[in-house]
Amino acid sequence: MHPIPLKPAVCANWRDSDDMCPREGILACGSCKLLLYCGRDCQVKHWSEHKKSCKSPLSKSSWLPAWDREGRGPAWSHGAAATNMHNPFGPNEHFWGNTPAIDVLQLDTNEGVSYGEDIAILFAASGDLRNVVKTIQSLPKEFNHQVKVTINDRNLGVTARNAILLLLALSSLEAEPDQAGAEELAENLILVWYSAMTTEDILSQLRSKVKPLIDEVCQRIADKKPGSLLGKTWTFNSGSTLRLVLKKEDWTQVLTFLDVSERFTPERARQARQAITLAPERQDYRDRWYFKDASPSMRVAKQRYREDGLVLPFGHPRRGFDYPNPTIFQSDRWPLDDKADPLNGWPIGEVRATPSKAAEDLYGKLFSYLRNLLIAFIERLATGKVHFQLLNVDATELEQHVEKGTYDRIEASNIADMCWLGTRETLRCLTPLLAPPARNPHATLITVYLNATMEMVKRSSAKEQELDIRRIRKSLPQTQDLSLLRNPEGAEMYRIWDARSFTLDAEKFFSRYMAIHDFHQIAAELGIAMKERNTIGDAWPTSLKLRPGQPGAQEEFDGALSSSCTGVERYVEWKRVK
Repeated sequence: MHPIPLKPAVCANWRDSDDMCPREGILACGSCKLLLYCGRDCQVKHWSEHKKSCKSPLSKSSWLPAWDREGRGPAWSHGAAATNMHNPFGPNEHFWGNTPAIDVLQLDTNEGVSYGEDIAILFAASGDLRNVVKTIQSLPKEFNHQVKVTINDRNLGVTARNAILLLLALSSLEAEPDQAGAEELAENLILVWYSAMTTEDILSQLRSKVKPLIDEVCQRIADKKPGSLLGKTWTFNSGSTLRLVLKKEDWTQVLTFLDVSERFTPERARQARQAITLAPERQDYRDRWYFKDASPSMRVAKQRYREDGLVLPFGHPRRGFDYPNPTIFQSDRWPLDDKADPLNGWPIGEVRATPSKAAEDLYGKLFSYLRNLLIAFIERLATGKVHFQLLNVDATELEQHVEKGTYDRIEASNIADMCWLGTRETLRCLTPLLAPPARNPHATLITVYLNATMEMVKRSSAKEQELDIRRIRKSLPQTQDLSLLRNPEGAEMYRIWDARSFTLDAEKFFSRYMAIHDFHQIAAELGIAMKERNTIGDAWPTSLKLRPGQPGAQEEFDGALSSSCTGVERYVEWKRVK
């Protein structure tokens, strides 16, 4: 795998140029709680290195963004940036999810654990594999029928990465790994999925286990016409299968996700990534995000990830990560924008609740959380009853490639948002694919609306758009009136603004959205109905559940504010009428 085992956690007493302590880390730094030492001696020896992060300006509770310290307006308050609400920076590939993963089946509370039929799931605009992993690993142990999973995304890079991760998992299971092998495979999958740099061993596995599978197809189809749609099904010893369907020229393109040019050195890769993640002109944006983090140590952890791009425990040695991750770097460039973060695709509350002696090590907790999920996912794959089909088409074309009326669940991501297909077109394309009630009365189509509520807020009256500062400050008790008066464009005011969406009457605004966009009329025309009550997931999964003052409410609010969510993401579930 990688040179230094990730479990148990090793002592954080290491430097790139020196020997490292081989003992287990058991004692957390009492100040930052980000890393572990084997004992007091190693902690003292490592202090000259660790104090760079432990005592950095970001680690202080009194830290303020640069624009606030300098008494000026932030970068987005003037010029062209002032006219753009989002101001994205960098390429915009969506290799990682930006909403928390969900189990789209929830079998035990819908069909029931004793359900006696095979299950078919369609991820119509999948993005990455987070919802696939969350769903498959959540299957009840009692369920022993076949599961067919169709994963579609119109972005070739997304489809290629999903195929590579699944092929790596399935081909690695050919040797029937034991528990230790499953743990190692899970760790490798995490690093391929999310880390900017990889190890020689992981790169070797991609080249020996996945590349030959793609290479063989490319050779076989060499004489086919460009544009031809060609499929290949692999059957593995476990009994699981994976079918990948691509255009001829795209099969060759997948190979580029398995190799990086020798000219693209580790140093060039780091520079390419940091030109996005640490761009000097984006300091005010990063500072704004850091200022709303739940703790100073969270800021330090996020800064570390921006620097090295490794999803690892904070104190784990970085030795051996000497190769750019070929599944991410394309054409010698970092393809993601500067807000992309692996944390965005997982429930922040579940991640933060992951047990760890290093209580503030957010990415270490994410690593442990994902390892546990992926081990369960791998164990389910090993049963041989999970079958994947990967497509690379627009969601509007899916009915030409899959069987109608067969899917027990369809997860549509946020293509129903008006910036994509909208509600009518999404339902028109996907409703015919959903199983009718005569086949499965629990069959459900899930649409996600990320922008709808805030679109209605912007269209509402000036009074309704006013900041309810008194209400917001109940969740921000540390905010000082003097800070707001000292600099009306200061960090405190922007933190209040960022917290606004968590205090909105989201149901009121979304009801307006449904009325304006004729949800009920569209549903009636297409033979589908919006469920009165969601049975798969919470209608507002990222909203606050506790009121200010209740036990745990402050922790819930701090975690939500520090996440990429707004609290007004709306999940709508639909069922066919006939």
